[in-house]
Amino acid sequence: MHESRGLGDVYKRQLLADADQQLGIYNELFGQKVATGLRGLNAGLARGVLKNPGPDGQSKNFDRQGIYVLPSTTEDLPPVAGIITAGKGNILSHVQLLARNLGIPNVAVEKRLLDKISSRQGQRVVLAVSSQGIVQLVEDGPGWDEVFAVKTRENDVLIRPDLNKLDLYNHSFIPLQKLRAADSGSVAGPKAANLGELKHHFPEAVTDGLVIPFGLFRALLDQEIEPGGPPVFIWMQEQYTRIESLEKNSPKQDQIVRQFLQRMRDWIVNADPGDDFRDRLQTAMDAIFGPDGTYGLFVRSDTNVEDLPGFTGAGLNLTVANVVGYDNVLEAIRRVWASPFTERAYRWRQAYMATPEHVYASVLLLKSVPADKSGVMVTADIDTGQPGWLTIAVNEGVGGAVSGQTAEELRVNLKSGRVRLMGHAAEPSKRIILSEGGMRKVAASGTEAILSPKDIDLLIDFAGSVPDRFPRFKDTAGHPVPADIEFGFYQNKLVLFQIRPFLESSQARQSLYLNGLDQNLRERQTIQIDLDGIPAKENK
Repeated sequence: MHESRGLGDVYKRQLLADADQQLGIYNELFGQKVATGLRGLNAGLARGVLKNPGPDGQSKNFDRQGIYVLPSTTEDLPPVAGIITAGKGNILSHVQLLARNLGIPNVAVEKRLLDKISSRQGQRVVLAVSSQGIVQLVEDGPGWDEVFAVKTRENDVLIRPDLNKLDLYNHSFIPLQKLRAADSGSVAGPKAANLGELKHHFPEAVTDGLVIPFGLFRALLDQEIEPGGPPVFIWMQEQYTRIESLEKNSPKQDQIVRQFLQRMRDWIVNADPGDDFRDRLQTAMDAIFGPDGTYGLFVRSDTNVEDLPGFTGAGLNLTVANVVGYDNVLEAIRRVWASPFTERAYRWRQAYMATPEHVYASVLLLKSVPADKSGVMVTADIDTGQPGWLTIAVNEGVGGAVSGQTAEELRVNLKSGRVRLMGHAAEPSKRIILSEGGMRKVAASGTEAILSPKDIDLLIDFAGSVPDRFPRFKDTAGHPVPADIEFGFYQNKLVLFQIRPFLESSQARQSLYLNGLDQNLRERQTIQIDLDGIPAKENK
């Protein structure tokens, strides 16, 4: 029996505010207690200047030390100190997963509070979000120096791919069903390896795929950077050494980095992988997918520096959606190979990697599925960390939650089937795939509930079987972590697109200050709240 999901948002907000006030739990906004309107999405503690993005919203206008007020969660956001998003946001989008992994505090703010926040633009502020979602946005000052002195200066995230595991000599095109999770970081990245494992256990739920291994990308880099010049790989190593020798974050270093990245991208997208590559690729595609032009492919980057025990890398590199025709696929492959060298991917990755020349890209060619609805689920309640629950974000159409859309958000108890509605989908449009290639936005149906009870039962059954049929993900300390799964429904059947570890920042979890914010909640968590009473009036 699934719990009703029809409570009005305003009434639910009043009930939650009443419960929080009875527990003595408040958020703080520049010295004022606020019962609702601030929702902590990712735990973290940061100080910086409160800013809005530049007029064109480009990555180069974002300061890594800035705390940014954004109109919506953008999928191409570069690394920043803190994120404040107007509206509800989407707790399982790629940007949110990156922020959670790296301990970047992230808050969704109701529009009625934005003027108060925006009036502080240009001022130094502190943004604190506890693991239990308590939020403080306050003025910075000397009183915070001690807190930040205690805050560890050593980042707990470090990208450490296993270079001994790499197999750069495999130049074969690999059918997806031949890969297993153990192949991750060897011949291909975790998208393909884990999806191959899923296809082995759930063959009816995973579409056909073909994988271009790391070795073919590495072979491309053996070509000369220019006629008579060194191989691209050697030239790239020299550039990284030069960059490292310059003053960190100086204008000179930034200039050299941008020039290096631009040249790498330009070289790769114009490189010729050779006649043998092209002929073998076409033969493999015909064997796996059928006659050219009769299908579409999602061309997905899949590197050796994502979904590691300490770093998720979610959404950093390129996926080209629903590509139709061999020549278009070949062009998309080159674009995907080049995508680790975008400035955004470099900025997110570079601070955590000691050997940046050892970023290798495999490519996953995955047959397009015209999903009716799609989303992301995590096999835990991510607000509390409690196992035995699913956290779900879902929308109509293709790619329904990964890019920051306002999604239907649910918590589902795996044992009882109980469903808690945390937020309605509010997107006016959905994306559909086109037979000629690409995607188009069309009007969403506006249905009140995206997932049906039958859909939820299918997700519960699948999630319940994952621990027995799929290798457990672990963090850097060897502790099990939940799974983060991208899924869809097509003709009422469950389809699986990706599975990865759900990683949180241990630095944020262990922060003495943030844990102090949650102490009152922990001490009073056994108090029962009468939700049948009259909700208290919220502080204005």
